[in-house]
Amino acid sequence: MSEIALDDLMTILRESKEDNCLKEIEGRLDKALEILGAQKQESGFWEINRSMRINVALRAVSRGAEIEDVVNFLTWKDFECFVANILIENHYKCVESFRKRGTPEARGLEIDVIGIKGNSIVAVDTKMWGVRTGKSSALKPAAEKQKERTKRLCIIMPRLSERMGTIPNGTYSLKPILITWMVEEVVFHGGVPIVPVFKLNSFLQDIAIYEDMIAASKCVFGD
Repeated sequence: MSEIALDDLMTILRESKEDNCLKEIEGRLDKALEILGAQKQESGFWEINRSMRINVALRAVSRGAEIEDVVNFLTWKDFECFVANILIENHYKCVESFRKRGTPEARGLEIDVIGIKGNSIVAVDTKMWGVRTGKSSALKPAAEKQKERTKRLCIIMPRLSERMGTIPNGTYSLKPILITWMVEEVVFHGGVPIVPVFKLNSFLQDIAIYEDMIAASKCVFGD
């Protein structure tokens, strides 16, 4: 990992938060932006996509930045995109921001990221909370809510199939996951893994190890 000064990393995060681009600042950040793979436009602006911004965030934390400070410069969409990209890298087919509006007869449903791989479906809730926000006690109820949402996903599988581009008929295992900056190791609450964003990739690669610990629910889709 090429070294970039922490101050430069935080400047890039702060200045690119609103529109995913960065004005040239007297050439001071050119080298850092080139290391990150950012593209300089003819207008003089540097284009910084969401994956790059999360890369910058992770680099900043590894250099000693306070997680709370880093999180303040991220958007919820940054975080969802990062999680989805990791799922895709692990051969999941993904959809972000899955929403089903409620009606007087049926409750709505919101899941940040859904990934499908074989007969396994992971339903991910992304919590972009910093460590000093007093949110630690809220992780457990958040995990419980995600478990309940994941079970209800089976009811609207046809809608998910439309978004995904056709899901084959079959029996699926629905797995709830909570992703956060707040924990250092994978922990479980009520069968829901609470995974630090830094370890999501390794968790997905080793998910079979956790199979018996995850509160998965079965869903039969199709005829």
